[in-house]
Amino acid sequence: MKRAISFCFAVFTISASLKVSAQEVTQANVKPVSNSLEMVSKLQPVSFNYDKTWAEKLKLPATSQYGFVGAEAKSAVPSVVTVQAKQYPAGKNAYNSATITKVDYESLIPLLVGSIKEQQQQIDELKRELHSLKSQASK
Repeated sequence: MKRAISFCFAVFTISASLKVSAQEVTQANVKPVSNSLEMVSKLQPVSFNYDKTWAEKLKLPATSQYGFVGAEAKSAVPSVVTVQAKQYPAGKNAYNSATITKVDYESLIPLLVGSIKEQQQQIDELKRELHSLKSQASK
C-alpha cells in the first residue's frame, strides 16, 4: 500500500516600512495659453495604417490608427512632436535604424481644454449679442 505524503509549507513575508520623503516640484514660468484654438484648428485628424513591412519590423500596430500626420502636426504645434529612432533586426547581431515621427497626444489635452474654453467664450458672446438684438427688435 502506497501512502501519499503531503507537505505543507508556510510562507512568511516580512514587510519593512520605509519612509520616503517627498519633495514637491514647483512649476516655474507659468503662463496661460491664449491661442490654443488657433493651434488646435490647424490640426487635421486622420486615420491611417502603418506600412505592413515596417509595422512588422518595428513592432508597430497593424490595426487602423487615429492621429495626425507628423509633419503637419509639427507645423501646427511643434512642441508635441518628436522624431524617434527605432532599431530593427537586420541580420545576426546586426540592427538598422528607422525614424518615426511621434505625436505626444497627452500634451495636446491642455490645448484642447483651452480651445473649448475659447469657443465657449465666443458662444457666450454671440448669445449676448443675439439677446441684445432680440431685445432691440421687440421694442
